Amino acid sequence: MIGILPEELTVGGEEYPIRTDYRNVLDVFEAFQNPDLSDVEKWEVAIYMMFECFSCYDDAFEAAEAGFLVEGAENGFPIDEAIKQISWFISAGQPEKQVLEQPTYNWTQDEQIIFSAVNKVAGRETRELEYLHWWTFLGYFNEVGEGTFSFIVGIRNKLNKGKKLEKHEKEFLSHNKELVLMKKPLTKEEQEQEDAYKSLLDEVLG
Repeated sequence: MIGILPEELTVGGEEYPIRTDYRNVLDVFEAFQNPDLSDVEKWEVAIYMMFECFSCYDDAFEAAEAGFLVEGAENGFPIDEAIKQISWFISAGQPEKQVLEQPTYNWTQDEQIIFSAVNKVAGRETRELEYLHWWTFLGYFNEVGEGTFSFIVGIRNKLNKGKKLEKHEKEFLSHNKELVLMKKPLTKEEQEQEDAYKSLLDEVLG
C-alpha cells in the first residue's frame, strides 16, 4: 500500500517482523565492510540483524547452515529468499543496480559528515531519536544537497574517473587528505600491525 513503511518481509510464504531502525541497516553495512568476514558470514550477520526471529548470531548461522529451519515456520526459511528480501528492503524497494565504479563514500569512514548532511535535511539530530525507520532515514540521505559531504563526494568521483580537479578542490584535498581519501578496510591482523608500527614510531619520535 502506498505510504506504508514495511515492518515485515515475506520469506518462504511467511511474514517475518524485521528490525527497521536505520541503525540496524548501518550495522549491516559495517559488517559488509569487515574484511575479516567471508561473504557467507556477512549475510549471516545481515539475517541476524534484520529478522526479529533471530535472537543471536548462532541462530542465523544455524539457519544458514540448514538452509530452511526456523521454529514455527510452516514453509521453511529459504536463505536465498531472505537475502533477496533484505536487499529489497535496504534499497527501499528500488531495483538493484550493478555497481561498476569505485565507491565515493563509506558509511563508517564518513559517519560524521553524513550525519551532518542528513540532520540538515531532517531539521534535527537523527542520532538522538530512539527510532527512525530506515526508509525515512534513506529519504533524508537522498535529499542531501550542497555541503561538505557532497563536495567531498564530488572530489572522490573526479579522482576515481581521473578527471582534473579545480584549484579550490586541490587546495581542500591537500589540507584534508585524511578526510577525503577513501581508506581500505584492514583485517584484524593488518590493524594490529599498523597499531604496532605507530606505537614504535611514537617511541622513536617521542
